[in-house]
Amino acid sequence: MAIVAIALVSGVLVWRLVLDPGRLALAPWDSLDTRWGTYLSEREWGNPREAVGGNGWGMDYLRAIKVPYTWGEDGIAGWTTRDGDFALGWAAWDGKAVKVTERLFGWSNQSGPHGEAILDRRTFHENTPTSSYTRYVLQYPAASPTFDITFEGARADASSGIMRATATDTGTAVAPLDLVFKGWFHDPAMQVQRTEEGLLLRGPTSVVAIAGPPPTSAQVSDRKSAIDVNLRDGALTGDGPGHIGGLHYRLQLQPAADETVTLAWAEAPDAETARARARDLLPHADEVLASRRTEADGLFRGKVTAYEDVYRQALAGLLWSQSLYRWDGTTSFAPAWTGKVDANDVLIMPDKWEFPWLASWDTGFQAVAASLIDPQLGADQLRFLLSDRWQQPDGHVPCAEWVMDVECPPVFAWSALEVADAGAGDEFLREVYPGLQRQYDHWWAVNAVQPDGLFTGGFLGMDNLPRGKGMAQADASAWMAFFARDLATIADRLGDPAAAARYRADRERIAAAVNASLWDEKDGFYYDLDTDGTFIPTRSYSGLIPLVAGIVPPERLDAVLAKLADPAEFLSPHGVRSTSARSVLYEPGYSSTRGVNSNWLGPVWVPINHLIIAALEPVDPALADTIRTSVVETVAADWRATGRFHEYFDAETGEGIGADAQTGWTALVANLIAEGWPAPTDGPGGSGAPGTPDGSAP
Repeated sequence: MAIVAIALVSGVLVWRLVLDPGRLALAPWDSLDTRWGTYLSEREWGNPREAVGGNGWGMDYLRAIKVPYTWGEDGIAGWTTRDGDFALGWAAWDGKAVKVTERLFGWSNQSGPHGEAILDRRTFHENTPTSSYTRYVLQYPAASPTFDITFEGARADASSGIMRATATDTGTAVAPLDLVFKGWFHDPAMQVQRTEEGLLLRGPTSVVAIAGPPPTSAQVSDRKSAIDVNLRDGALTGDGPGHIGGLHYRLQLQPAADETVTLAWAEAPDAETARARARDLLPHADEVLASRRTEADGLFRGKVTAYEDVYRQALAGLLWSQSLYRWDGTTSFAPAWTGKVDANDVLIMPDKWEFPWLASWDTGFQAVAASLIDPQLGADQLRFLLSDRWQQPDGHVPCAEWVMDVECPPVFAWSALEVADAGAGDEFLREVYPGLQRQYDHWWAVNAVQPDGLFTGGFLGMDNLPRGKGMAQADASAWMAFFARDLATIADRLGDPAAAARYRADRERIAAAVNASLWDEKDGFYYDLDTDGTFIPTRSYSGLIPLVAGIVPPERLDAVLAKLADPAEFLSPHGVRSTSARSVLYEPGYSSTRGVNSNWLGPVWVPINHLIIAALEPVDPALADTIRTSVVETVAADWRATGRFHEYFDAETGEGIGADAQTGWTALVANLIAEGWPAPTDGPGGSGAPGTPDGSAP
């Protein structure tokens, strides 16, 4: 039987399993900390943090191969520590590609037919809140896949684990494949060394040892491009000094056969302990992986009675979306923000490749989905947004890296209540209440327009709807009524009756203004009001936010619901369209015009549908159920076909489009499932529902 030994090394308690040839005892996944995890970005080069010369996309793929990043790192199936001290990841080359694949490739927004789009084919599979077991599959190369490469990770304990790559030849001929396991530092002052077992990474306060089978070739270098240049020249070469190490394994695969590369890693205060731990752990790799895989297979089960496969993978994908996000505002893209934010956290990104940067209203929705995993994980997202590390002294909550000067829709009071009710509790509300109040006051100070009680929002997330500067917007105004409603509820719960009364009075004031000025009696719908006093006659989500906010008077409700339920207007087979099908602007999927993004001109978005369903439940539960089923079925069908959770969905075909790993806010499908098909209270739920497919994950 395995024995756990505890030693005091350099003043630090080190846990070490004394391994025997028979059995390996592992602590449960939830006893591990979250220091190590799959927090490495997939595309550090695609964000304004790394902007070059004022161009947000200036750090392109080819530049990223050879030029060090300023703020973070990226990699394939990458692991890092929460402080970013160490980075581990994989690279692949088939001997033919122009470059060794050390990071994923796709179009930037300036070159893609519909904005940014990943071209490499990868799917996320299992992940757990402690990254105790992770699985990720890359079909390589992207243009004509010859290999399925499965990358697995498993933590043996808090400071050691196994990394394995299994390559399968999916072609009809013998095919060579080069796999490289990388261990490196963001900080070039740190040093990597070659050892007889593999690599040794000497960090600022600890050491990570990597042990594996003898490599075909290996190197240590201080040049970011060295793996690419040297491997394409025949082999890795060079013993450093440097901060980037690579272990290269040349595989020769038979058709339908597979080969594996397995390594162990261990972190300890000193090199001797780290090397011994990694060396001892390596022979037990199969046991560690099998045990953690079985453990992960039981996670999130029994929570719902239908669509359990979709529910579980939505939450696992959300965990994969966590990334180490570092930035103090300094960028050549928007230099005025230097020093105004202070991010150095593991946070959930909207999409790990296409949107590897924080977007605040995405975070509001992501926090609600994350609360199904752990309410504190959801709470942490909002704690950051509403702290002085992101929120500005005047109450402004920057929308996103691309648009720091404007606000996203203010969904955070709603989100905070959802997270609190999921288990974070009223003490969490007490923490974020002051920040919510400051943001609310900021909206009144900056975004209020005439007539009194109406608001404009600028960007508001729905970025390609026709908007004029300074116009009174139906959605901006209704979002503020939504904000006031939930702030009043929070104030009541925290014993602040004066503030609650103020927010309720504000809500009535906003509702009266929206209904007096933004309602078109002839059309029976809410529209934005241009600065010349005329309506912008586009029926879109903007005119449905008053329904979400609960400010549609009873005598107008039937007119709004009639359009919402009309297949010729908003109700598609896949959910509520973002723009009416009768509009001349309607684009149900990708735009027919190159370079134009159709995202809010017709496709279905899960987060807005989630809010619409909640608003409908008390007034038209049958319509709410219809929309819920349509959205869940659409996301489920797309995921089962592609293995991906997309950003939004074609309103006519249900095809997933946009970002392809948007288990940021698309993960709200898990909330829709949990609310529509909850597990019975007297025991765990099943995994299927009559009439719905419920196979295993792709």
